[in-house]
Amino acid sequence: MSMNEDCLLNYLSKPDELAYTTEILKLANKLIERKFIKSQVSDKIKLVYSNK
Repeated sequence: MSMNEDCLLNYLSKPDELAYTTEILKLANKLIERKFIKSQVSDKIKLVYSNK
């Protein structure tokens, strides 16, 4: 189960913790975004060096 699914289940069982689970979702999305950006930059660097 993914972290987002865990957060949703937590919210459904304890709706008063919405702010907490929302922050966890934001952090998880930020990590995913950073990982994506890092892979994109890495791919471009490899492309530049492979063309030399």
